Amino acid sequence: MSSVKGDGPDHLLALLGHLLDAIGRDVRARTQGIAGTGLRTSQLRLLSLTPADGLRVTDLAERVGMTKQALGEFATVLEDRGLLESLRDPADRRVRILRPTAAGRAAVAEGTAVIEEVEAEWRARLGAGKWDQLQALLREAVAVRG
Repeated sequence: MSSVKGDGPDHLLALLGHLLDAIGRDVRARTQGIAGTGLRTSQLRLLSLTPADGLRVTDLAERVGMTKQALGEFATVLEDRGLLESLRDPADRRVRILRPTAAGRAAVAEGTAVIEEVEAEWRARLGAGKWDQLQALLREAVAVRG
């Protein structure tokens, strides 16, 4: 297979990786000052997947595809930055619930605006029809992932 970049494979994983890297660079360039924290895209993703009323650590780890231990370390960083808080479940004090703080919710809103802006730019680059088709195909692939 020939490569888009000329130096590697041209299979789906490579193509998706190139696109994700390019879009990620655009997003990262604009999210450095979000909430005055230098929030990384991975941290923004975790915050955006954490409901305002909170979620058990185990359930959030499953939602974001991390181990419970890795999520705990990740959450500690966000707690230290004042973007996430940890509470004990009143029904079971052994269970830890994570929820975004007001600052965390504001960071998600700012990050979402940046992502929408970057997506609009990519839509213009690729063409509205092709971008919409790409999104539809990706949604379909996610839905059938099994």
